[in-house]
Amino acid sequence: MKSLIKIALLFLFSVNCSAQDISEKPNLIGNWIWTDYWQNSSDFILSYDNYVSMSINGEFIDGKNFIVRGGINNGQKAELKYSINYEKNPIEIDFIAIKDNEEKGRILGAIKQINENEFLMTMSFDGKRDLNFTDENAEKIMSIKRKK
Repeated sequence: MKSLIKIALLFLFSVNCSAQDISEKPNLIGNWIWTDYWQNSSDFILSYDNYVSMSINGEFIDGKNFIVRGGINNGQKAELKYSINYEKNPIEIDFIAIKDNEEKGRILGAIKQINENEFLMTMSFDGKRDLNFTDENAEKIMSIKRKK
């Protein structure tokens, strides 16, 4: 009987730990508003199928139907996707430009979760992920809040 109780307790403990691991992983899918250091706000959408859409300088960029503006690919259709690594702390997020099923570029980001409806994010365009969420880096940190 004692061994049966031990097995049951061990099972409940392992289920409880698994549930805690799952609940600690934030749900970043959805509609958000990002605000930069200068208080400019923009839409920011992370879809279930890993597309990212956002507004930049008043122009909405649809991740599934992204039309390139400028450069050698001007006017051509591309995609903008995201990839998240929840195993890292802070969480790593990459924004990936894809044209003709080939990766053309990547913006490296980091996420520091505040609560289930708010997080901070940095983005790097130089190939080095910016993990600095201190006040000295305030101009590079975006505040992102879930849209209600």
